[in-house]
Formats: sequence, C-alpha cells, structure tokens
Amino acid sequence: MMTQRIFLCLVVFSILVLGILLMVFSRSPAAEQTGYLGLNDIKKGFGSGKCRSCHPAIWREWERSMHAKAWSDPIYQEAASVVVDRQKSCDPCHAPEPVLITGIGKMPKLRDDDRQSGVSCLTCHVDVNGGMHGPSMNIDAMFHANVTGEVHTKAIGLCATCHGQPKVPEHNQIISFKKSQTSEEGGNCATCHMPRVKRMQSTLSYERISGRRHTWIASRSGQMLEDAAELMIEKRNGEAIIGVKNKSGHMLPGDGFRTIILDVKMSNPSGEIEYNQQIAHSMMLDSGQSDNRFQPDELRQYTFDLKPNYSICARLLYCLLPTTPENEWVTMAEILK
Repeated sequence: MMTQRIFLCLVVFSILVLGILLMVFSRSPAAEQTGYLGLNDIKKGFGSGKCRSCHPAIWREWERSMHAKAWSDPIYQEAASVVVDRQKSCDPCHAPEPVLITGIGKMPKLRDDDRQSGVSCLTCHVDVNGGMHGPSMNIDAMFHANVTGEVHTKAIGLCATCHGQPKVPEHNQIISFKKSQTSEEGGNCATCHMPRVKRMQSTLSYERISGRRHTWIASRSGQMLEDAAELMIEKRNGEAIIGVKNKSGHMLPGDGFRTIILDVKMSNPSGEIEYNQQIAHSMMLDSGQSDNRFQPDELRQYTFDLKPNYSICARLLYCLLPTTPENEWVTMAEILK
C-alpha cells in the first residue's frame, strides 16, 4: 500500500513538473521576464486577428489606409516594377520589418513574409521584446506590454524612417517639412495626416478618448489636395498676376513622382480661348529642367499680359504619375476673372 502511494505521488509530481516546464519553454524570454507575450507571440497575434479584435475602431481606419495597401496597391507595384534595385530602395518601406527593431531613421528591412499587410501595426509599434509603443492609454492591455514615449507623440523621426531617407529623395518630405512654419510652431506629420478623433481605443476601454486617426490621408484625398495650396488672381495695369501659395507644410508636390500643373487660359469677350499654357511643377521633369516644386509656405507669382475685357481662368491640377492621362488629373483649385 505504501509503495502504491509513493508511486502515485511521484506520478503526480512528475506531471506538475512537466506542466511547469512546458509553460516556461513555450513562452518567449520577454514573456517570462515581464508576464506579457513576446515578439513572436505578438506577430502570431497580428496574423490571427488579435489586433483587429481588440482594437476594432483603429483597425477599421488602418485597413482602408494607404499604409495597409502599401504593398498591394497596383499603382505602387506598377511603378516599382521598372526600378532595377526595388528590393533595396522601394520595397523595404512598403513591407517593412518593425522599425523600432531595425532602427528609427535607418532604411527599413524588407519582410520575408506577410508582405500583403504593407505598413501594419507591428511596423510602427512593436519592439524587440514584444512591447507595443504608443501614446498613453486609458487602460492597461492584457495581451501586450504598453510603452509610452515621445516616439509617437512627436512622430517626425518615426515617419522619417520611410519619408525622410536621404538615399530616396523622391519620397523625402521630412527634409522640407523641417523648414516649414508648421514645424516651427511645433506641428508634426500627424498634425495633418493623422487628425484627432475621439473613440474607444480598445474593447477594454471604458470611455472615448482623443487619439489620432490611423488613415494617413494624403494626396489621394480630394480635400487634402484642396487644402494643400491657395490659388489667387489679381488684374492690374494690363496684366494678370497669378499667385500660388503652398500650404501643405512641405515641398509641393511632396512626392517626386507627382506633378502639379498650373493651367492658364485667356478668353476674348466672345468667350473664345485665345491663349492656353500649362506649367508643370515636379521633381521628374524633362532633361535640362531642375526640380521646380513649391517650397514650404512659398508664394510664387506668375505674370501674364492681359488684353482689355479679356477673362483669365487659372486651375491647379494634380497628376499622380507621369503616366496618368490628362482626363484623370484632379482639380485642386480654380479661379475665373
């Protein structure tokens, strides 16, 4: 009887030890030390829908954004297909490894898997230990560690990882932004591209709090294009003076592949167009022409001779790509005088 009891105790003890060992070795080192899940667990959680289920409002914003479509966007894939070294200069920013791991400000590294997720939650928020970085929250998460710091509240450095690479000047908006009035007044990229919104941060939240929209609205937003520049016309002493004021906070257009066209038409008293000129502003101009984009806060003026009783119409048009046909250019502003 005693032997049976000893044997039974040994069996129970062995099962307990085995259970403890399984728990220890199935969790990452970060989880063992902090009680939270580690990096591999967080990555699996993203893939299985944990981010979506816990942060549904933020997820809905992100999944409609160009960050979510950074890799799958057909316009990007078409443009990148003709770049010889796309895996070094293009792709790393369209499906990057977490930048808090590879280094803020450094050229990101291209992910080996799940590239369809583009620039995801993990790209900007997760660190090497699985901690999720961001602004302060109104409640602690049960799934991951929360880390608060200026990386996200003053996001210029974080955004510059992809939008401020010196080796990719076509997409370097940060260098010109730092010279803008918005920057001098303490604004950052989120000021315009991530407007404030009041919502529940997660399913654990008990009240709506102010946060930033994860939509990253930009030049594919008609309203953003309308707000980016001001167009004006003044008639004076037989001349028409057209002014274009850059209000975007950085170089306009911000991307080197985009073009802004000033379209000017003059009509006689009968309404017949007698003069038409289009002036392109881009980084990608014909050979012999230098980058003539609008500097931050710049007011640029164009003077035209105008006959008495003639009318003048000025339009600012936005061309997404060099291959975009004219009938698909977007009107940013229009004035008739």
